[in-house]
Amino acid sequence: MKETVNEIAPPRYRLVLPPGFLLIPVAHSTDDEIADLVRRHYRDLPRDSYGPQIERTAAQLVASARSAREAGVLDLVVPMGVPWRAPVSLAIAISTAPAPGAADPESSASESTEIVTTTAGEAVRATERFTAPATADEMAPLLRMRFRWSIPDAERQLLAVCTISGTVDPELAPIVDALAELGDLLLRTLRWD
Repeated sequence: MKETVNEIAPPRYRLVLPPGFLLIPVAHSTDDEIADLVRRHYRDLPRDSYGPQIERTAAQLVASARSAREAGVLDLVVPMGVPWRAPVSLAIAISTAPAPGAADPESSASESTEIVTTTAGEAVRATERFTAPATADEMAPLLRMRFRWSIPDAERQLLAVCTISGTVDPELAPIVDALAELGDLLLRTLRWD
């Protein structure tokens, strides 16, 4: 596992990522820098056979990063290659928000919320499962976990949203559960720098 450092003021945090995962600093990077980050990640692949795929992946991640940036996301964490070759994936978006107040909305009825222990201290984790997409080839969110930490010495909180997306295949349920466990484990490694 490699350790990735994100420098934002405040907060500064660290997150342990498994091989093949990439932290993309969308708030502090240009589209060109993100495309170059993807190209560097795949630098050992032969350009003649993988070049078009790499460029498509870079374009997709630039578009995702642009949308995330507009939504106030600081960083995206994504797997850069899908070894299981199933139409299921995970993405984590990290952002900040004001500290929760009494007027904050409660969790929706479909979410289960609990306090969990992480390397950064206690976090509130809410988990929500969604109904499967209507058509077999449609990708849609299947499960979402939201983590919320109080940022030390700040009137803000760090938010991480892990979304597992996939298609309507019931045989994918074990993979969805495994990716949810992986996302939970990744976010529990978060610690303050």
